[in-house]
Amino acid sequence: MTRRNLLPAVVLLLATAGAAADGGQQSELVVYAGGRLGAGVAWLDALLVLVAVVGATGAGLGFGRRWPDVLVVTAPVDIALFVAALDPPADLRLALVVAATAVRILTLLAVLAGAQDVGLPALAGFAVGGYVLGGYLPGAHWLLSVGAVGGLLAAAVRRPAASRPTPTPRGNSEFSEASGSTSVRSTVDLRALVIGVIAALLSLLSLLLQGISAQETLGVTGFAFAAAALVLGSLFGWRSLAWLVATTLVVLGIGLPTGVVWPLAILGVVAGCALSFLPFRAFIAAGLCVIAAFVGGFVVFAALAAVAASALPALRDRRSTPVVFGPLLAVAVTAGAELILWATVTFGGQEGGVLFGDGHVTIPLLCTAAVLAGTLAVVDRRTINS
Repeated sequence: MTRRNLLPAVVLLLATAGAAADGGQQSELVVYAGGRLGAGVAWLDALLVLVAVVGATGAGLGFGRRWPDVLVVTAPVDIALFVAALDPPADLRLALVVAATAVRILTLLAVLAGAQDVGLPALAGFAVGGYVLGGYLPGAHWLLSVGAVGGLLAAAVRRPAASRPTPTPRGNSEFSEASGSTSVRSTVDLRALVIGVIAALLSLLSLLLQGISAQETLGVTGFAFAAAALVLGSLFGWRSLAWLVATTLVVLGIGLPTGVVWPLAILGVVAGCALSFLPFRAFIAAGLCVIAAFVGGFVVFAALAAVAASALPALRDRRSTPVVFGPLLAVAVTAGAELILWATVTFGGQEGGVLFGDGHVTIPLLCTAAVLAGTLAVVDRRTINS
């Protein structure tokens, strides 16, 4: 951390709150488009999903190199949503959900682009951890006010002129942090934009599967999303794909319900980010995954933040941080959740119940994430030493 990147880091830290506010918005919007709430026109509701999810994803990735400007734009929307949340008008419920979903996606992608720019792994961990944690904090509208403050402060941040990054050994987890340099070529490129938009389009797949059984929907969605995540993720290289899989496993390992009150969950995210400042952060992340597998609780959120922070060097090398931790992570997590539930229904004979509730699923998921993170840490260290 240097004086040069102190203000951008503070801005991104505050803006993350806007991405974490009311994590149930996107799923609620998909339910709207499915015609299960209200009496809206089906194709019009589906169009709103397309604009809110795919449009926001494309805008966030397309303007990733201008992330301070994106945060400035989202700030007044956060303020309007915060005011509306105090006394939500029933007639504008769908419009508010659309706006909230779009601005939340935009904020997340802008924060991830900024974390890549500044070069602080802890910021990536905080962004991913906060975004996932938002799914367990429905109604936390006060976070919108914090995100708005970060967006307004972004007006004082000016991204350095684009230049080619200084070459670093692939997988070097200590990339340019000591130098404090924030000059990188670009946060996203055309390839990332195309991959991200394709991944975002998959959110409409469930709308096309109406009319088949619930079990068939789970299987088709799960396998389709898993194949898409593997194919699209591999286009950024095997390291990016491996970190995507590891992060996905930790997110799935959090399970439902978490049994953790939100102050402890936030403490877990902060602890994971703090540990990412230490050397050998990938080994620490692997250790946290093992501990979380058997202890659970807020340690799982610490493991998530640590794994996401450890992944930043590999993602930054490919300039793929926003798309991998944005739309691709959403696709991969959906794939895993659908496949686990499909397997439970198909082979376990269960028709309902709490997903991941007994721990028989979360323990192998987190242990697998630990093995994957540890293996990547060993490979990266050997690459550096060679």
